[in-house]
Amino acid sequence: MAEEELLTRMEADLDRDSNNGSIAKHEDDGYAAANVSVSSYAIRDDNYDSEDVPLLPQSDDPYFDNIPLLTLSTKEHWISASLARPTQKLRWCLSYLKTLPSYLSVHLRSPGRLLKSALPTYCTPSRIPPPRQGPTAYLDSLRGYAAVIVYIFHLYDQWGDLSWRRFPFVSTFFGGPGMVSVFFVISGHVLGYGLLLSMHRREEGRMLQGLASALFRRYLRLYGSVVVAMILTLVLMRLGGYKGVYLYKPYHEDMIEQLKDWFVDLFNFCNPFSGQITDIHNDWPLGSSYLPQMWTIPVEFRGSIFLFAFCAAICKLTAKARMIVMGVVIFMAYCWQAAYIVEFTGGLLIAQISLVRDPERISGPSSLTVPMTTNAQPAPRPRLSLLSKMAHTALFIVAFLLLGENDAGQTQLRLWGSFPWVYLTKMVPPWWREQARYLFWLSWGSLGLVYSLEFFPTLRRPLEWRVSHYIGDISFGVYAMHVPVGMGLRLECLDSWRKAWAGEANWGYLLQALVITFLVLTAADYFTQLDRAVVRLGRSFQQRVFTKW
Repeated sequence: MAEEELLTRMEADLDRDSNNGSIAKHEDDGYAAANVSVSSYAIRDDNYDSEDVPLLPQSDDPYFDNIPLLTLSTKEHWISASLARPTQKLRWCLSYLKTLPSYLSVHLRSPGRLLKSALPTYCTPSRIPPPRQGPTAYLDSLRGYAAVIVYIFHLYDQWGDLSWRRFPFVSTFFGGPGMVSVFFVISGHVLGYGLLLSMHRREEGRMLQGLASALFRRYLRLYGSVVVAMILTLVLMRLGGYKGVYLYKPYHEDMIEQLKDWFVDLFNFCNPFSGQITDIHNDWPLGSSYLPQMWTIPVEFRGSIFLFAFCAAICKLTAKARMIVMGVVIFMAYCWQAAYIVEFTGGLLIAQISLVRDPERISGPSSLTVPMTTNAQPAPRPRLSLLSKMAHTALFIVAFLLLGENDAGQTQLRLWGSFPWVYLTKMVPPWWREQARYLFWLSWGSLGLVYSLEFFPTLRRPLEWRVSHYIGDISFGVYAMHVPVGMGLRLECLDSWRKAWAGEANWGYLLQALVITFLVLTAADYFTQLDRAVVRLGRSFQQRVFTKW
């Protein structure tokens, strides 16, 4: 009797599903749709570094883990395609191939549309994404301007120069080493912000997912982009536009020898366990002879891994205990001359303080940046007192001045002479090696700069302009391409052209600078599009290999 009753109940369920639609299916569809809306919100922009935002928990549906922008219709199509016989899949492929000629004909009939898509983004302002709002959106712009200053430093700074470039505050615009410190502070702030949110919300699943995603993709995110830059540099080198800079001359006449040298150089550079990885530039850190400025990437990777491990270690502490531990780590890192650890941890500490001072962020959306719309405005912060505004402004000015210090003790400034460095250098711990002493005050300057911008929003208004966001979008492209495109083309052809047409006239140097800047920004724009593909590749690879727990 029990078996007959069970069979009768199963037949009734089948009849109800076939006639009225499965209730379970509709519930599953509703959950998938809700999950998709959240996923598309969190992964809304390929331009934004996806490691900076921990991924949201995956759907309970095993067929649709982390498939962005999935609608109900595409879900049903996915189910039918996955359950279809091979012949049905073949028919679907043939139908797709049949529509391909019509698709190409439509696009080829409009060469204007094709040309517009091939132009740099700045030529078509409609393709530039609108400014984003969020607690860390301004840091993208700050990273962009820091990359521009590194470009200025490499192309126009001169060793031991005491010209107008050494005026107080002007020297900061030629202070490439200080901007590298700013990079590390920004990374510590942005990479740790989402993890700190999960700690405050006590979301263990999100915390684990964020750490796993960030650790899994970080190597590909950093070194994958370097591989793309190295390939472009090799192509430019074979075209005669770049033969190396400074003491690095990797150019070979023979193509086979060139490829061998390029591969060995890339293989050695991609070693994350090298003992040459250091943030002290005068110690000849691990780098590439094709792209010497990329010595910061191994340091960035090592600092990121430390940050993720550190976040895992402090995730169960209270907010007050976390800040105390961060302070201890910063103090010990200063004792051990590990300036980049100071900067990563300091950026994380600034993010922690911002969450403590502004608890509304904890209850708000988890995404670091959201599209700016009329319906989504950031929550206003408590108004600062006049004394607080003056203190943050003074801190910004002092930090900006400190970032004007240059490599290897170039502390002389026009107008002020050795002031204030004659006093500041005496405050550097005496056990610090001579090669590393310049990093001490650069780390303080970078921390002070980000701190003042974080807690006095008026100071960061220029970073919220649309052009600032565009500079932030192409920041890594500027950093990667300014040496082979800017310095390479200047040494190989632009210097000779300037001397032939303008001699030593100032207008010749100005015209040359404008041409180089245009070429660097254009190359950075195209590189950014390739860099986004690297981000998508890493995300896609993660979705394929990650399993649901």
